[in-house]
Amino acid sequence: MKKLLFILLFFTPFLVKAQVDTVCYRSNSSIYQVVNVPNNTYTWTVASPGVITSGQGTHIITVNWGSANAGLITNAVSVYPTNEFGCVGPTVLLNVFILNITPTFQSGPFCVNAPCVTLVGSPAGGIWSGNGVNGNQFCPATAGVGTSNVTYTYSLGGCTFSVTNPVVVNPLPTISPIQHD
Repeated sequence: MKKLLFILLFFTPFLVKAQVDTVCYRSNSSIYQVVNVPNNTYTWTVASPGVITSGQGTHIITVNWGSANAGLITNAVSVYPTNEFGCVGPTVLLNVFILNITPTFQSGPFCVNAPCVTLVGSPAGGIWSGNGVNGNQFCPATAGVGTSNVTYTYSLGGCTFSVTNPVVVNPLPTISPIQHD
């Protein structure tokens, strides 16, 4: 039984448990690496739609995830070494989570004399910018009549997501003085 167990362990391909990496949505330059051992070559595999753009055969590669949908890609990256004697080492796996957040907010239209309003974005905690924006407030009188672009930017895990919406500020109606005949 010991000999059978030895044979099974010896000839069974080694596999190392996968870890998870978070990648920003539409990322086109993600770098992956293992510790370089002299005289080893490295065979990398990347799950579609990822594309290795450089480094195949070395201990470090660059991957374009630009066309990947958001979500988890199981066993997205794998690598195994081959030493100078032609012996193949264990395969290391990496799951990749493509992070995408679509910030949202609702706004306007406003009348030019309307009071400042608190802007609410989702997810909470982002940063507001644009004409008429002061902190998390939009002030129609400051923006002035017309269309202003207001941007909400949210960051998480080294990824930055933003959305820009047009905010319309309408003029007040005009009226002539009352006349008496």
